Amino acid sequence: MKIAITNDDGYTEGVKMLLDFANEIGDAYAVVPDRQRSAVSAAITLHKPLRMHKVDRNKNVYTLSGTPADCAIFTIYAKELPTPDLLFSGINWGDNTGLSPLISSGTIGACWKAAIHGIPSVAFSIYQRQHSEDRLGWMDKKNWRKPESVKKTLRRVWKKIEPEMRKGVFFVVNLPSPDRLEVAEIVFPKNIQMKRTVPVIIKRKDVYNNPYFWMGGKDPKIEKGTDLYEVAVKGNIAITKVELDRLTNP
Repeated sequence: MKIAITNDDGYTEGVKMLLDFANEIGDAYAVVPDRQRSAVSAAITLHKPLRMHKVDRNKNVYTLSGTPADCAIFTIYAKELPTPDLLFSGINWGDNTGLSPLISSGTIGACWKAAIHGIPSVAFSIYQRQHSEDRLGWMDKKNWRKPESVKKTLRRVWKKIEPEMRKGVFFVVNLPSPDRLEVAEIVFPKNIQMKRTVPVIIKRKDVYNNPYFWMGGKDPKIEKGTDLYEVAVKGNIAITKVELDRLTNP
């Protein structure tokens, strides 16, 4: 089985862990954006050329000057690498629970594109309590804690979802904090948190006294029984299954 890996954060420790796991169950390679591309959803690049570079001589890892969705489409159609039977996206730094990430996350956007083009896929993310000192935490290797526990958990999850992998299907897997992985249960929540963040827009002025704006967000109230509740409060592994045929033929 040929497995392609991508994400929306570039070449991170999360990609390395996912690549190690994928090579246990098949022949894997990674094509990731050449820079951080969070929250770009399933956007694709049509107005400029894409450039690919090999970045790790010891592993089959490439960067592409595009979005996660570009990376997914590239692995399927470019014929530069083996056409994948399966696509993994992640591991994303921070969870992708909730309805909003389902339509805006770059990590999940790659899975939307892969599934639309007939390749089953899985988006993996891991919950992180954000602090001011680690907002760029995905760039620092030491912040990716307990890699062996993470890979062990990936094996558990794969055994659960592998029988249901088929064309037109992808899974969104949200792992809890690494400290909870060993005792986490695997659950399939019936409800999805509506809002993952509450938007915050900050107005400032530049040196010429012209206004500019920063858009960000703060944590919402966690809705009991949702995917976010399972991950953030109960410390469980929350899995959401997306079936495209249910969307096209409700």
